Amino acid sequence: MVLAVALLSFTAVGCGSGSSTGQAGSAANTYGVGTSGTLKIGTSNNTKPYTYQENGKLVGFDVDLITAVAHKLKLKPQFVSLEFAGLLPAVNNKQFDVAAAAVGITPPRKKMVDFSDGYLAGYFGVLTRPKSGITSDVASVKGKRIAVLQGSISDMNSGTFIPGAQIVRFPDNNTADLALKNNRVDGFFNDFEPNLAITKKYPDLHLKQPITVPATDFPAGWAVRKGNTKLLSGLNRALKEVVADGTWLKLYKKYFPQDPVPSSSELPPYTAKG
Repeated sequence: MVLAVALLSFTAVGCGSGSSTGQAGSAANTYGVGTSGTLKIGTSNNTKPYTYQENGKLVGFDVDLITAVAHKLKLKPQFVSLEFAGLLPAVNNKQFDVAAAAVGITPPRKKMVDFSDGYLAGYFGVLTRPKSGITSDVASVKGKRIAVLQGSISDMNSGTFIPGAQIVRFPDNNTADLALKNNRVDGFFNDFEPNLAITKKYPDLHLKQPITVPATDFPAGWAVRKGNTKLLSGLNRALKEVVADGTWLKLYKKYFPQDPVPSSSELPPYTAKG
C-alpha cells in the first residue's frame, strides 16, 4: 500500500469556438467542479507511498490513482498541497474539488464531507526503536509516548488500538519521525506503509513495527464537499473503471510491493464500517 505521474494532455471540456460561456458552464456542472475541464485536487506531499515529492514532482499511489480517475472523467488534474489536518475544511470551503491523501472514511468525517466508495485499505503499525520496551503485546505501549498524525484515523482510534499510551500529536509525518529519531517519543502509530518508508529513511536506527493492526474497516476514500453528488457519482463510476481495466492493481503492486496482493474478491470498492 505506480508509476510516476505522467500528466498527459487533456482536451478541456467546454473549450473551443462558439458559445464558449455556455459550454464552460455546462462542463463545470457535469461533475460539479469549480473550474471547467479541471479536477482540482487537495493532497499532502509527505506521506510516502500515498503522496510525496520525488525529484521535484508530486507522486504516489493516491496521486497516480486520482490522476487516472480524472482521465476517465475527461478532466485535467490540478494538485494543491496542504497539511493533512487542513484538507477536509478546505474541501468544504471550495478551495479544491476533492481531497486525495489516503483519507480514511469515518463517521465524524462523514459529518463534515461526503466520501466516495473506499479505494484503499491496509494496516496500522507502531514504529519504534529496538530497545523501546514496546513488543508485539499491545499492553507494552501503556505509559509510552506515542506519536500520531493529528486528525488521522490512527489518531482518532488510538484509544482503542493502543490503550494506555500517551498520545503526542504532530501535523505531518516528517515532524513525527524526527521526534522518534530524537527520542522525544517512544513510537509512531501510523499507517504501515509510511512507517516502512521511515525505516528506510533512518536505517541506522533499526526501527521496527512490532504491533500491526488491520485497517479493513477504515478504507480511504475521496472527500468532496457536502452535497456534491455529481462529482461523487463520477468518482465512484471511475473507480470501478480503473479497477476493471487493471490500473488500480498495477499501481498497488508498484507502491505496495511488500503487501499481500488482493484477490479479485478483495479489490475495491470498499465499504467503510459505521
